[in-house]
Amino acid sequence: MLTKSIYVTHTFVGPLGEIGKRFIAEKRGVGLQSDTESKHMSALCRFSLDYDLEPGTLSEDFVRAWISKKPHETESNRHRRYHFTRQLAQYMQRMGHTAFCPEKENVAKFSSAFVPYIFTRGEISRLMAAADAAENSKFSTSAYYHIIMPAVLRTLYCCGLRVSEALNLLVSDVDFGYNLLTVRESKLDKSRYVPMSQELSDKLAEYAALRPESNWFFPAPDGGYYAARAVYEFFRRTLSCAGISHGGRGKGPRVHDLRHTFAVHSLRRFVESGCDVTAFLPKLSAYLGHGSMCYTEPYVRMTAEVYPEISELLQQKYGNLIPRAEGLPI
Repeated sequence: MLTKSIYVTHTFVGPLGEIGKRFIAEKRGVGLQSDTESKHMSALCRFSLDYDLEPGTLSEDFVRAWISKKPHETESNRHRRYHFTRQLAQYMQRMGHTAFCPEKENVAKFSSAFVPYIFTRGEISRLMAAADAAENSKFSTSAYYHIIMPAVLRTLYCCGLRVSEALNLLVSDVDFGYNLLTVRESKLDKSRYVPMSQELSDKLAEYAALRPESNWFFPAPDGGYYAARAVYEFFRRTLSCAGISHGGRGKGPRVHDLRHTFAVHSLRRFVESGCDVTAFLPKLSAYLGHGSMCYTEPYVRMTAEVYPEISELLQQKYGNLIPRAEGLPI
């Protein structure tokens, strides 16, 4: 079966180069599939070239300079760098190296105030209509770009997939006979089956008859797979064509909000049907590929906030099941 490399090759230079290779190798060895740590390590190595560091050491001055807030940088990006540096320092200490490990007081307190954008059904209809009307773009050399991207957006909304999960689909992962998608080795290295509605299955079957030959279900012009950035660019232009305003960088709507919207719309339908939400949540959690129910329960609160008409019903039936706004589902 065709597979794709999940890692990007980064270079590790300077006095931290060798230990950086070993640190990332250990991460890979315990099953980490994210490329973010390797990217951070490569950037840290380049940063170290401007400092007189002893090989295999992390001095306090160097660490403080590295985790200090950069101009125009968001606090969330800074905190990601801080957490990565703590992990590296702890690894180095475990390996017998001298390394300063930053503590929480070394960075400002951070909490995310981002609220997902939940599309209305009318907005989803306009968004899909605008996607279908899109023409080929200067952003892609593919003659099939305007066919592929609407199918991607439909899959994201109708199945609640993460962008990477949709783009990683192979032709063999799409079963029109059983209306089933196979999502392989996604977040936390887990695979799962994702049922499709008959309507989506029919739409994707129409798309499949037009798509170019490739083992990838959503193939890029080079025969590989599209990067997430291509979906973001198409999504932003489609929002504008659909008359849905965008709040700017970091404010949304984001492509990932199609996943949030799928969950909220699904919960709304279930509540209105009069069925037991507590029985539905574990099913929704498994469908979304969440590692824990704690990531799924906030959707109950989001559903109540977006649709006030069912908020009272939820409170009457479930009361304290509705969680506070602490953390967001992924």
